[in-house]
Amino acid sequence: MLNINNNDIDKNNSDIVKKEDNVDEQEIESPKGITIYISGAIKNPGILTIDKEKRLYDAIEELGGVTEEADLNRVNLALKLSDEQHYIIPKIGEEIQVADNSVQGSTTQESKNNQSKIVNINLATLEELDSLPGVGEATANKIINYREENSSFKSIEEIKNVNGIGDKKYEDLKDLICTN
Repeated sequence: MLNINNNDIDKNNSDIVKKEDNVDEQEIESPKGITIYISGAIKNPGILTIDKEKRLYDAIEELGGVTEEADLNRVNLALKLSDEQHYIIPKIGEEIQVADNSVQGSTTQESKNNQSKIVNINLATLEELDSLPGVGEATANKIINYREENSSFKSIEEIKNVNGIGDKKYEDLKDLICTN
């Protein structure tokens, strides 16, 4: 059982990180609930399918609770969960870099500034592509493979030809990518 008293939680500081993982758009919500991934300072990090009405506290409890290193002052345990999301429980003193705009709570100016960097999809490394919102390592690899097989992207719209990038994900990316 997760032992937390109210003094351990700063209710005004919900600095938990929520990052979209790479999930193909054809996946749909499971009739059993939603599927999430929790990592960081948690006893049994992993993927969990849970009732969509549950909160972060419930999911953490199902995975065995947090470790002694967990920084609970930066976590909003009352957070309502969303399907296909990655929740990172930070360790005390740990700075977590996020690659998208979905940070829960306040963000640092540094992470906001990182969002303004335009990524050239014809030259970007795996890490640079992985830093784009909604693009995980698997999709980043697909982008690299596509540009190698097709001798580069002619336009940013062509990224929609990569398996796993549909219209919605393209809308999130179009202002953050270029081809020259």
